Amino acid sequence: MQNADIEIIDERYLGPVEDVDDLRAAMDGLIEAQTKACNYADNHSAYEIQEYMDNKVYPWYDRVSDSLTTIIDFADGKICSLNEQVQKSGITSMVFSLILAFSVIGLTILSNKQERKSIEELSRREHDLQDALYLAQQAGNAKKDFLSRMSHEIRTPMNVIVGMTTIAGANLDDKIRIKDCLSKIEFSSKHLLSLINDVLDMSKIEEGKISVNYEPFRLPQMFEAIIPAIYSQTSAKGTVFECKMTDVVSETVIGDSLRINQILLNLLSNAIKFTPAGGTICLTARQTPVKNRHTKLILIVEDTGIGMSEEFLHRLFTPFEQEDGTLSRKHSGTGLGMAITKNLTGLLGGSIHVKSKLGEGSTFTVELPLEVPEDAMEAKEYKLENLKILVVDDDVNTCTHASLLLKKMGIDADWVQHGSEAVQMVRKAHEAYCDYDVCLIDWKMPDMDGIEVTRRIREELGTDTLIIIISAYDWSDIKGEARKAGVNAFVAKPLFESSLYQALSSVISSDSDVKEESICSTPLLSGKRILLAEDNELNREIAVELLKETCAKIDCAENGKEAVERFTTSPSGYYNIILMDIQMPVMGGYEATRHIRSSNHADALNIPILAMTANAFREDEEEALASGMNGHIAKPIDVNLLYGTVSELIKKQHSLSSDKRRI
Repeated sequence: MQNADIEIIDERYLGPVEDVDDLRAAMDGLIEAQTKACNYADNHSAYEIQEYMDNKVYPWYDRVSDSLTTIIDFADGKICSLNEQVQKSGITSMVFSLILAFSVIGLTILSNKQERKSIEELSRREHDLQDALYLAQQAGNAKKDFLSRMSHEIRTPMNVIVGMTTIAGANLDDKIRIKDCLSKIEFSSKHLLSLINDVLDMSKIEEGKISVNYEPFRLPQMFEAIIPAIYSQTSAKGTVFECKMTDVVSETVIGDSLRINQILLNLLSNAIKFTPAGGTICLTARQTPVKNRHTKLILIVEDTGIGMSEEFLHRLFTPFEQEDGTLSRKHSGTGLGMAITKNLTGLLGGSIHVKSKLGEGSTFTVELPLEVPEDAMEAKEYKLENLKILVVDDDVNTCTHASLLLKKMGIDADWVQHGSEAVQMVRKAHEAYCDYDVCLIDWKMPDMDGIEVTRRIREELGTDTLIIIISAYDWSDIKGEARKAGVNAFVAKPLFESSLYQALSSVISSDSDVKEESICSTPLLSGKRILLAEDNELNREIAVELLKETCAKIDCAENGKEAVERFTTSPSGYYNIILMDIQMPVMGGYEATRHIRSSNHADALNIPILAMTANAFREDEEEALASGMNGHIAKPIDVNLLYGTVSELIKKQHSLSSDKRRI
């Protein structure tokens, strides 16, 4: 019943005014009660809602009905008592009766419709609440499982670290036992660090604080930093690792090398974790043709591991998820690796796809867009001509890839897959007076390894043929044996055009020893004076001990203010570099750096300042550079990275000083 209907009744009704007022009040009350019922339904169960309707809503229906009954009864009585008047005004009475009848019918229909709508709305909201409750319970269970798993995961390496430290302390006279303990402590520390990094990365991703840094980088350097470690891990586990590089259109690209490195490591680490001994892991990397100075880096990681069920594939990239508790306990991990990989891939504008079958292994494919620098596509000039080269590798893909790279340099190469066959090829070429100039020989082959092949060639032909060992492993352990056998140089897998050309150029020009030593040697920091600002006593002790290995001289400051005072009161040229912690009492690293840069000291603008801090995110690195620092190293300290970075910064500072003196 609408307000207009009540106004008509009010106009036509001849009975007491209070009857119409009661009807109007009853209708207003009914509308208000129905509105409150809809709001009440949001936070209550179906049983509570029904009880509310019985107590708060339906009584208003009764009151409306009673008010209408009163009006209709009065009208009927009036009609009976005024029969003559009814005859005179039959049309008016009929219309009034029809209005009343239609009003009752309309009210009934409206009430029923409103009630059905309310019930449907309540049912829908109840269904939504049930879905939300189920999802919340699922998320809660996943996070509960995650916290339980993390507690176990963190305590396990911590237990090893504490236990092995105790054992080492009790066996100080047993160097072999101490070395074993330290090895296990190092392994557990790295595992613990990877767990912490996963949690921190996921936290940054969920907060939207991960940024992308686009800058030029070289693919060979990225792969050279990853592949040897993967070979080492797979070898220790008894799995086979293969790495294939094809269709490289530009070795220098523009993108976020740090994030790409993280994606690749996550995929390979995941494959290693879930591939048992005797299995195979294969990394294939290639680029799409350049179009408008853009290409795509395609990374494919295949394994013959335990695989995943079809049902779990839908949850693979959900944080905190693992297929089942048994696997998580057996293989360890946070359950965040794939979620991080998915988010980082999306952040870089790429895509990731996975195919897997339970018990048959998995294949992950990542496509990442990259920009190509303008000068990267310029034609290269090679000075290697008329060389006869033999490639020896049991992997046919490596042989064909090396041959294609050599062809770009204008060299047609032969290749074989067995060491014994290589010795025969070299012998036949010598007997035909057309010796090979260079042999590229894989280190690890099934029938005869590269060092043994080298010995055989040297025994038969002497030193005329130059030999380069191809290896994805760290060859430092076999370097002495290889040199003794007659190896001239080494080149790392996967093969890139630039690294292969450099290796060939070095042996042809007979300066391979000098070049290799310059790459592998420890930075020479002997006699350099370093100012170390570090408030934590243990961290300070660690840094001092590491730096002492370089024969550098170290002065220490316990906070930023002390570091500023030591620097500003020192003579010009006294310090070669400052290593600055960030979070320190009295004065932090950023503020200390700004004070140093704005001071009147002769070296204020030139002294290299390197952040050495536990603040490890990209934003922290950017803030360090913005404060006036020259670089950033995250704790825990990577010794080789520390030596290399310090050496490089000092070298740059020395170069700038020399240029100024010449001017």
